[in-house]
Amino acid sequence: MARRRLVALVVKLPVEALPGHTVPMIDDSKTKPALVPVALVRYQFGPTANVPLHFHEIDGRSLFFFPAELPHRDGQWIFVEFAVVGSDVPCLARGRVRTQQGASVVGSWLEFPIAGLPAIIKNLAKTRRAQERLPVDVTASVRCADGAKLVCRIADVSAEGLRLSGLPFFLNVGEDLSVEMVGMPRAQSDLGKGRVVWVRAQEAGIHFARTGSRRTSLVKLVEDAGAARSTAIQFAHLESCRCRNGERPMEPPRPP
Repeated sequence: MARRRLVALVVKLPVEALPGHTVPMIDDSKTKPALVPVALVRYQFGPTANVPLHFHEIDGRSLFFFPAELPHRDGQWIFVEFAVVGSDVPCLARGRVRTQQGASVVGSWLEFPIAGLPAIIKNLAKTRRAQERLPVDVTASVRCADGAKLVCRIADVSAEGLRLSGLPFFLNVGEDLSVEMVGMPRAQSDLGKGRVVWVRAQEAGIHFARTGSRRTSLVKLVEDAGAARSTAIQFAHLESCRCRNGERPMEPPRPP
C-alpha cells in the first residue's frame, strides 16, 4: 500500500512538529542522546469535581489553569497527567505553558492544541488499560516491514507498547515494524518488533507481542520513565473549589 506523506500536517500541528524532530533519514553520528528529561506535572480531580468548569475550549484548543507555581518557562511544552480519584488510568496530554505576569493568583495557564479533554477525563473511571502509560521524549528509528525507514519521537511508553509521534507519513494499522532508540549502542537501544494498533494523524500506537521475557532496553526505558514520573509536581483538586457549586474556579484572566 502506498504511503501518504504528512508534510502539511507537520507544519499545521505544532504540538508535535518540533524543529529537527521529523526527518526522513538521520545520521546517527550527529544525534543527541536518546533519552531527554520530560517535563511532567500531575493534577488529580476529586470525585465531586465539575471537570468541564476547569477547561475553556476556544478554536479547537483547551485552556486549563494549574493552580501551583511551575518552574517551566513561558511557551515550553510539557506533559500533564490528569487523574480522577477512583480510576487507575490517567489522561496524559501534551500542552504548552502560558505563564502569568503580575497575576494575583499563583499558577500558570496550560494550553492544549485539542478540544474534548473534559469528556476524556470524566470517562477515565470507565477506561481499562492493562499497563500504565508513562511520558518520555525519545528519538526513535523505525523500520517498516516493506523496508521503509523513518525517524520520529516516542511520546509515551508502557511495558507492552508505546506511542510514536511526529510521523512523516501514515502507518497502516496491522503492519509490523521494528523500533530502535537513536543515540546509544544497539544492545541498549533495540526495543523490538511491534504491531501498529491505531493511527491518528502524526501519531501511531505500537503494541509489542507478549513473550517470555522483555527486552532489557524496553524494561529500562519504562523504569526510567516511572522514576521521572515519581518526582513530578502534583496538585490535588480542592474540595472547597467553587466548581462544586456550578461556578468557575478562581482563575486569572485567560491568555490571548
